[in-house]
Amino acid sequence: MIGPGVGARAAEKHTPAARITKPSPVSPEARSREGVIIPAKRETPVYEITDIIKPVKYKTYEDLGLGKPKKQGGVLAKGIVSVYRLLGFGILTLIVVVLVGYIAQSVFFYLNKTWIAPVAISPTDEKVIAARTQLSAAQDVRDRTAAELAQAELTITTHKSFQAEFAKAIRGDRNDRMAALSRLKQLAGTAAAARSQIHKATNEFASSSQDKMAKEWEAGLIDRQSMLSGKFQIAQISGANLSLAEKQAEYEARAAELAAQASALEGMVSGKGGAALSYDVLKIKREYEQSRLELAKALGDSKVLKASLARQDQTINDLQASAYLRAMSDEATVALVPYENLEGVKQGTEVYACRFGFMVCREVGQVAEVLRGEVSFKHPRRDAQMRGQMVEVKLKEGAASKEDILYVGKKPLGV
Repeated sequence: MIGPGVGARAAEKHTPAARITKPSPVSPEARSREGVIIPAKRETPVYEITDIIKPVKYKTYEDLGLGKPKKQGGVLAKGIVSVYRLLGFGILTLIVVVLVGYIAQSVFFYLNKTWIAPVAISPTDEKVIAARTQLSAAQDVRDRTAAELAQAELTITTHKSFQAEFAKAIRGDRNDRMAALSRLKQLAGTAAAARSQIHKATNEFASSSQDKMAKEWEAGLIDRQSMLSGKFQIAQISGANLSLAEKQAEYEARAAELAAQASALEGMVSGKGGAALSYDVLKIKREYEQSRLELAKALGDSKVLKASLARQDQTINDLQASAYLRAMSDEATVALVPYENLEGVKQGTEVYACRFGFMVCREVGQVAEVLRGEVSFKHPRRDAQMRGQMVEVKLKEGAASKEDILYVGKKPLGV
């Protein structure tokens, strides 16, 4: 639509009076081209059909002597706009591609149950250091337990040997005491028989001597001194009889003591007890009982230490069989497998590596062994912690161990 102002100005072009009226100031450039009709451009507004008709839009600028602003850099501006458009389209396309790729990858790893993540185990890895520290501590405890067990076994051997020799010594001592007892009994019997005979003879001699001395004293055949000498001899004979009785009593007492000691020694060796013990035998028994107590303690310690040693050996075997230490000792390539993917991972299962994420795959090795023990690791594509196990893999291509993801059993997309 054309406004009323534009229609009025267009009418002035064909009205003679319009040319008689005082014109507005004209710029030198317009004056030089006065009377020349310039064809209108497609983008030129209706009121700019000729330069003679002055557009109202720029009249203020022309009154100030500034004139119509010139269009500069039109081609450059169009180029910049085109570049911006292309750049924006490229960025948008890239965002869409990345987003679609992320979604596709997330969906793939959510659905796929064949991927494993190879990992390089370093001796300085904190988990390896922690496992080795635990193993060293367990081995130290095991060594101390083994030393204590060896000491207990030595104590057992020593006390068993001591008790065996002690029993032999006690039996020998008992036999010696029994032999001494037999001799003492024999001496006591001999002394008793001799004492009886001597007592009988001395009594008869003393009685006869007393009667004879009494008669001779009455007859005056002996004096008082002879009488006293005779009585002294009779007293000596009585003293000899008393000495023999004392000797017999000593033999019998000694025999009784030896019999008691022999009985006590026999009871101590057999463990059945016996009569009251003498002080000497009691000291011997105390040494024997102390040895028996120490032997019993050593036997108990040995049993406990053997059980503890067996448990510690099992602990050490478990630690040595842990995934990280096993991988270090075997110097093998290992991979982390989440529990949800572990079902398809068996010994001898093929391992594949892919060039473009999960396409263009090739066989690079086999699963050697599924290692015991649980490990935790970060998902290779998502910020999530995973739980699973380690597996040893034998790779035909060493470079495959540097891949982020490997696949077992089959190619992910069959290509």
